[in-house]
Amino acid sequence: MPIAILGLLIEAMFLLTLGLLDLREHVSETIVLQVGTFVFYLISVYLILKIPQFSRPRRLTGFIFAAALVFRLTAWPLFPAFSDDVFRYRWEGKLQAQGGNPYQVRPMDPRWVGIRDATFSRVVVPDFKAGYGPLTELLELVTYEGVSRAVMDPFRQVFWFKLPSALFDLAIVAALYKHLKLLGLPPERVLIYAWCPLPVFEFWANGHNDSTAVFFVVAALASASASRRNWAVCLLGLATAAKIWPAVLFPLFVDSWRPGRLMKSAAIFAGTVLLFVGPYLGDVRENVQFTSGFFGGWLNNDLLFGLLLKITQSVYGSKYLAFAILGALVVGVALARPRLEKGVLIVITGMLAISANIHPWYLTWFVPLLAVFPLSPLFLWTALMPLTYAVLIDWLTLGVWNGSTAIRWYVYVPVLVYWMLIANIPSDEWQSHNRKDTRS
Repeated sequence: MPIAILGLLIEAMFLLTLGLLDLREHVSETIVLQVGTFVFYLISVYLILKIPQFSRPRRLTGFIFAAALVFRLTAWPLFPAFSDDVFRYRWEGKLQAQGGNPYQVRPMDPRWVGIRDATFSRVVVPDFKAGYGPLTELLELVTYEGVSRAVMDPFRQVFWFKLPSALFDLAIVAALYKHLKLLGLPPERVLIYAWCPLPVFEFWANGHNDSTAVFFVVAALASASASRRNWAVCLLGLATAAKIWPAVLFPLFVDSWRPGRLMKSAAIFAGTVLLFVGPYLGDVRENVQFTSGFFGGWLNNDLLFGLLLKITQSVYGSKYLAFAILGALVVGVALARPRLEKGVLIVITGMLAISANIHPWYLTWFVPLLAVFPLSPLFLWTALMPLTYAVLIDWLTLGVWNGSTAIRWYVYVPVLVYWMLIANIPSDEWQSHNRKDTRS
């Protein structure tokens, strides 16, 4: 069947990537292979959305799961090459194991020079304190405690820091499958996330910790679909404790604006987050300022932030304007009360569009939602985003990082043009899907 052939072609592309061995020496080839992999992926998405349910093979879902696992196992042996974030994860875990608080200590702090080793030169942003959520910090500690007992070589320890990311990625696949069934949508749509090259590469090759927050967001959506709103708010609290940004989604998960119900939801959400904050209490003003660089402070693959910068003529002014726009967007969506998945997709997409910093793995935040609302410009965005990894060529050869180059327009111009084109023709891409629709 065509889906099986496409699965084999996607696997062939991952095998070719694996054959490059050290991807840092083959940046251009890796980018070409990633974009090529997306070609076969997008065709498979088109087929899975267009095949009538009555003609789908019974074992299709099983094949989708099996192929997704094979893709991931193929990418797993790759050492993190396109990002050094896992080196930071390990350093923070090691710091905590020695009794330090990552929210209060910078990697460059001379008082902690004793925990440095051969991996230290690749610890990212060594002049800043931790910017991840407390749940992520706790996972780093647990991972270090386990890995350091089993593996002595520090670089091998870094490699195994990919494990939490990989496990949470598998959990996303499972949670999304359950969510689709609760919505009455064809469960085969799990392919949209499970076969997407982006999470495979970012979670299983590079080991980014975003899969933790994404899992809890998807689990929260599934709980809301099952009319378990208290659990949904609690899971959103866990997502926030992992990565902070899901906090902006809280107003969308409030099922009633009556004071009593609102206070209960807020208490569940805040209580869940504070449960993990306790061990790390301290002055985090510097951490907040650094983390807010997502909305201003440094430019990396920015889309609309440059326009805000021209309007305000100030980095701080543009940052505050971006926060104001995001706040207005969240309030507007919350008051409009669209279908929850649609509202979450709008907010995440809008948040990324106005931010100053968009790494490729940030797009994994909305990929699971495309299984519910398969908006084609967002598929195009994910497919073209690997082009922005061209920044690594100068970084690895000259030590110069310039994330805001014209290359990003090779991504954004096609996406924006395509978005304008589909806006002018009848489209059901934003239509809600119910059980009757999916059975027709």
